[in-house]
This record gives sequence, C-alpha cells and structure tokens, in this order.
Amino acid sequence: MNMRLFLFVAFFAAGLAKLHAAPLEADVNLTFPLTKQKMLGIYVDARLYEYDPWLADAPATLVDQVEFKGLDLSTKAHSLLDVHFSAERKTRMNYYVSIRAYAEKGGTQYYFIDGFQKIFEDVDVDELDIELATRLPKKNPTDDPVIVGEGGGSGEATGRLIGIHRAVEIEWEGTDGDEFLLQKSSDLENWETVETVVGNGGTVSTFLRVGGRVQFWRLHRD
Repeated sequence: MNMRLFLFVAFFAAGLAKLHAAPLEADVNLTFPLTKQKMLGIYVDARLYEYDPWLADAPATLVDQVEFKGLDLSTKAHSLLDVHFSAERKTRMNYYVSIRAYAEKGGTQYYFIDGFQKIFEDVDVDELDIELATRLPKKNPTDDPVIVGEGGGSGEATGRLIGIHRAVEIEWEGTDGDEFLLQKSSDLENWETVETVVGNGGTVSTFLRVGGRVQFWRLHRD
C-alpha cells in the first residue's frame, strides 16, 4: 500500500514537472489612446520578466524582449499594436510584462503600463488586452481604432532578445512634467544616459537590464 502511494506521488510530481517545463506563448494587444500631440516615429520596448515570488529581494530576470521602431500612431483614432512573447516556464517562477513607448530610443517616455501587469497565471498560453497610460493630454477619437506595426502600416519589430539577462528595478518620485536623465556607471565617474524619464508627481519605476559585476545608477535633472 505504501509502495503504491509512493509510486502515485512520484508520477504526480513528474507530471507537475512537465507542466512547469512547458513553453509559454502570449499575445498582448496594446491600445495607444489618442493624444493631442502627434505621435510619429515612436519606439516601443516590450519586455517579459520572470521572478521568484518566494525571494522578495531577488532581481527579476528578462526572458523575452520585442522592440518596434518608427511607429506612426494615428492622428484621428486609438492605435492598436500586437506583441507576441515566448519563453520557457521555470518551476516556481511568476511572470509579468513591462511595456513603454518613447519619442525615440533613449528619448522621452510617452506611454507605459500603469501598475504591475502579471501574465501566465496558471496558464501556458495567454492573451492580454492592455490600454497604455500616458502623461499627454488625450482627445476623443473621430475614427475607429487603427492597427499599426507589422501587418498594419508603419513600423516593424526590429529583433528579439537573445539569451537571458538579469534586471533591477529603479523607483523614484519626480515633480509632474519634469524631465530627468536615467544614467548608469561602472566607476562613479563616467556616466552613460540610458533614457529620459518624466516625473508624474508620484512614484515611478522602471526595470533595467543589468550587466557586468558593478553597476551604479542615478537620476540627473535634464
């Protein structure tokens, strides 16, 4: 009897392991709300992260990334963009997505996911509909939503992540509308600008890829 129970538990555990090792596939359907400012040549950085919910201080790991360059958003309607993510599920890991859009790569951030967006909760194939937040003044659309990106007009995916990278979360508070340079350094003397960020009067956070043994970060007023 005990041997039968042992064999059952062993087979059950093996089945769970197979489930945890399954490939992950997701389509994220983005909506860019129409703004009063024309959005031309936009750069979109879409990322999939995994993290261990049992380790509060451990950094998240970047497991997939899709970039779009040169997107022209509609001037009359909301703009739609589909992003596809794929990865390999790891035991005990949870997943979330981070998507931001900028005037250009390294330029001012215009759109972002407002909050912590989980994905692949108890499923290996997922689909999310996300309306991005923006700090720009909005206006009411006069036309139906327009698809942008691959298969829908301007811009195209420019490549995917190769390999797996560690990441760190930077969190700060900034005056609404003020621009800051997010910079990194390995020696506290030479600083490289990673992106320009805009304060919103509250707490803002961003996840950044980590490389090398030592890395310092700072926010510098533009």
